[in-house]
Amino acid sequence: MTSAVATPTERLAPRVIVYWLLADGISATFLTGLAWFIGRPIAAEWDKWTPTYEWLLLAACIAFLAVAVLSPPLAFVRWRFGFLDDLLLMRYGILFVEERAVPVRRMQHVDMTRGPIERLFGLATLVVFTAGNEGSAFRVPGLRLARAQELRDRIVEARGDGRL
Repeated sequence: MTSAVATPTERLAPRVIVYWLLADGISATFLTGLAWFIGRPIAAEWDKWTPTYEWLLLAACIAFLAVAVLSPPLAFVRWRFGFLDDLLLMRYGILFVEERAVPVRRMQHVDMTRGPIERLFGLATLVVFTAGNEGSAFRVPGLRLARAQELRDRIVEARGDGRL
């Protein structure tokens, strides 16, 4: 069975991998540090704490850090977006792949966000708000700043708003 809508082909900026690694790595390191250096001593006070639990906690911390390292390159490989006529197409996800085709006429407004780490890498996230409740806002992360501005302007122009 073939799809009526084409698969998007445009990729995110490759430097988004390093951005995601840094952002996810900071979060994962902080959380595993809390678990290991604060949670473990507290849990060790329990009567039923055994070396098995110690190994399980260590394995969970390592697995959490591994996911933080492995998921950015995998997410980058899967992320695609593009325009087809008046549709913004997106395809993303690692285990569960989601595809979206959003008509420009349903878009209410469009924003660009840039956190401090994104600015460091020259990246931006395009945030599009649509009419409706289910998935009424979605993000296209990891765009070069100029590309995010182009997409924002294209959506505004296609909506006929004439203003940013």
